[in-house]
Order: sequence, then C-alpha cells, then structure tokens
Amino acid sequence: MIESRLRIGTLIHGTYRVEDYLSSGGFGNTYVVRNVEFDEVYALKEFYIKGVCQRDGASISISVSNAENKECFAQQREKFKKEARRIRSLNNEHIVKVHDLFEENGTAYYVMDLVDGESLKDRLKRTNQALTEAEVNNLLPQILNGLKTIHNQGIWHLDIKPANIMVDKHGIVKFIDFGASKQQSSAGGATTSAGICYTMGYAPGEQMAQTYEDFGPWTDFYALGATLYKLLTLQDPPSVTKVSDDETEDKHEALPMLGLSDKTRQLVRGCRLILRIQYL
Repeated sequence: MIESRLRIGTLIHGTYRVEDYLSSGGFGNTYVVRNVEFDEVYALKEFYIKGVCQRDGASISISVSNAENKECFAQQREKFKKEARRIRSLNNEHIVKVHDLFEENGTAYYVMDLVDGESLKDRLKRTNQALTEAEVNNLLPQILNGLKTIHNQGIWHLDIKPANIMVDKHGIVKFIDFGASKQQSSAGGATTSAGICYTMGYAPGEQMAQTYEDFGPWTDFYALGATLYKLLTLQDPPSVTKVSDDETEDKHEALPMLGLSDKTRQLVRGCRLILRIQYL
C-alpha cells in the first residue's frame, strides 16, 4: 500500500509527534505536531512533490518515483529549505514564525507556528458572503504591516491571495506560504534560477511573463488589489488581459464593484499603479 502522508502518532526528528493532518499542496504535506519534550503544538511542513514522491505504507521514508526526477527533487528540496530560512528571517506578528528546519526520511521538514484560525479563502467558503468594507479596513493595516516587513528585507512574496492570508481567533492576520517568494537582486528585480508559479487573476503581467527584472513591491500590491476584490465581491479577479482590454476609464466592466464606496473602488482599481509610481 502506498501512502502519501505520515501516519498519526509518527515521531519525527525524535521530537515532533504527528497529531493530525492539515492539508497538502503540490510540494508538501502539513501536519499538526506536538513537541514531546515541551508539550507544545506546532505545524510541520513536509517536502513532498505530488506525483514524484512516494512512501511505502510500512515506512515513513520517501523515495523519488524515477531517476529522471531525482535532480528536480533535490533542487526543489533546496528551494523548500530556502523558503523556511526566508520566513524565519522575518520578525513580524503578521508573518508565521519558523522554529526548526531539518532533513530526515529522505526529505526536508520545517516547524512553524500553528495558527488557530482560518484562511480568508476558507472564511469566504464557509460563509458564502463577501467581507464588508469595515472588515476589510480592519484587516488591511495588518496586511500592509506584514508586507512592509517582507519588502524591507528585499523579499517579494509573489503569491498573495485569500488562501495564503490566515486570521487567528483573536483577529490577527498571519501571512503563510512563501513557496513562491524571491529575494531582490543587487540590480533590482528578483534573483531566480527557476520559473515561478502563479495564480491566475492574482499575478501581474511581469510575473506571468517571468520577467524577473521587473519584479518589485508593486508585484505583491497587484496581488493585494486582486485579493481585496475577491474579498469584497466574492468574484474571482479578472486576468491582466481582461483588465487591459477594458477601455472604460475606471475599468468598471472588468472590475464591477456594485455597492462599494468610491474610496474602496479606487483602492482596488489603483492598488498596483498608484503604489508602483510611489516606488519608482
């Protein structure tokens, strides 16, 4: 029997006991774990490429499905570890904290805070209601505070969307998932050796075209504008092409926002352009 997840009760690194399974993505599994030495609960992210890795049900170690994938796996594992180091370097209450990083069982793991709350994506799905302007105005300063710390360290998140913004039970925003993040190069833009994944509707033109020299804070702010649009309307944000093809002055055909104040509509529509001008 082939298992993709660690079993409940598994002890990792001699310290972290798996208590529950949280989620999986294309490059990892996330679990609730307990530090058995200090009786503290954390989230543990395990590097695991879906369709490339496999785990025998009798073993917790993983293997790569074929030799052709081994180099790709090794490269992506290093990227996974770099992601953990980037998050750990960011000291801000609105960014999830990484506490440990290690290799074991043929892969890599990092330990981070377990956020007692839900993502904004899950919030929308649970309520099937858009957030009010007042609710968004409460979240926005926290989001901007976290982004300021990220950008001050010369890092671009590059995957801002409702799924990657958590809100804990006290109403505190937490950025998660820096898997697409990049460090600013000395000449501007982003350092990279591989293509960057993106989410349609949330990625600006420079990200879709992979023109790394054009990346900057504005790249994240474009995604923030798309995120605000989703939160306030429940509608998926339109593509860059659809927005650019809209010849109306205020882009109301591509970005309809009925019932919202002029101030909020202007914020969403101008999020990228206004802030890019400020940075240039």
